[in-house]
Amino acid sequence: MKRYIIILILFSLGWSQKNVPFSIDIRPRIIDDAKILVNVQVINHVGRPVDYLEGFLSEFDGNQLLGEKRMVLIYHYEPALQTGFSTTKTTTYDLRGKTPPSFEFSISKVKFEGENRVFSWHPKSGFIRID
Repeated sequence: MKRYIIILILFSLGWSQKNVPFSIDIRPRIIDDAKILVNVQVINHVGRPVDYLEGFLSEFDGNQLLGEKRMVLIYHYEPALQTGFSTTKTTTYDLRGKTPPSFEFSISKVKFEGENRVFSWHPKSGFIRID
């Protein structure tokens, strides 16, 4: 009987974990000690194809915000991003100083294939309908 209770507890812990709809990976690379190439990769885990994906790439020096760039990863005229697949976009920054800044990407607009509604997504709040 104890064995069944332990198995039940392990299964419930496995099922109760939150699924993250998007995995975001940011890879900055320094080129010739003058420029920074920043690759932003987003993997779709939603379960539905994504037709449009837009966000902002923020540049930080410590805790201070240096600036933001708007980045569209998937346009309407491109093929939709299917579940389990990823898309990557690259942008460049000038290297200021000796230490490179840190970067953070936040998703501002998500539109699913076959829908007219537009959502925003935040890791703590989830999907928020904005249009």
